[in-house]
Amino acid sequence: MAAACRSPGSWLEVGGGLALARDAGCVHFHHETPLRTLSSALVGLGLGWSRDICNFYVDKDYAGQAPRADLQGWLTARGLEAEDCVAMMTAVPLAHLALEEAHAGERRVLVAVTAGVGNAVDITAPVRDDPRLVAGTINIQVFIDGHLDDGALVNAVQSASEAKVRALDALGIRDPLSDTPATGTSTDCLVIAATQRGGVTPYAGSGTLLGRAIGGGVFRAIQASLAMAGEAAP
Repeated sequence: MAAACRSPGSWLEVGGGLALARDAGCVHFHHETPLRTLSSALVGLGLGWSRDICNFYVDKDYAGQAPRADLQGWLTARGLEAEDCVAMMTAVPLAHLALEEAHAGERRVLVAVTAGVGNAVDITAPVRDDPRLVAGTINIQVFIDGHLDDGALVNAVQSASEAKVRALDALGIRDPLSDTPATGTSTDCLVIAATQRGGVTPYAGSGTLLGRAIGGGVFRAIQASLAMAGEAAP
């Protein structure tokens, strides 16, 4: 655990052990016990267990040829072991981090988002020499104080993704090339991280309180992060 990690307040204490450290280069969440994760991040991708989840800032002109190696190097520089981490990167200033809490009965949810839509994309639009397949991001971290089986983790991804699309639609964000409603950006990244405490739940979709808590948190956090960047207006 990096020495800078500390608890910013009781409402962030998902599972009694989530701490947040933030500087200009990284947003770093650390949990005292490993979290069950499902992620699209370059480090910690797929299903796994992670104590540390990091969102690194890069310049908007970043064009690294080995982004996974870069992330691993940045983790090492902070005294972290890459095999125990989930790590992603963003060109959104980390001052635009938005945090939203939600509840689903006894389960608590914390959503952290850095969002930018400078290269908003409609994933259903035809690809015709699209130049935006390399940059831009909405990074979402969803922390759940609950026990999710693998199916519920996939459900949670679905709930977060549906809420992202809904948030962009509510703000009138459009794909500038196709002039259709945007569904995200070309390199959005997501991690679901669960404490695995309590009884097992096999569901986290829109028909559950947990799915609605995830969706509501993601919806609000995306809007809040974009508002900080002045990108919330249609």
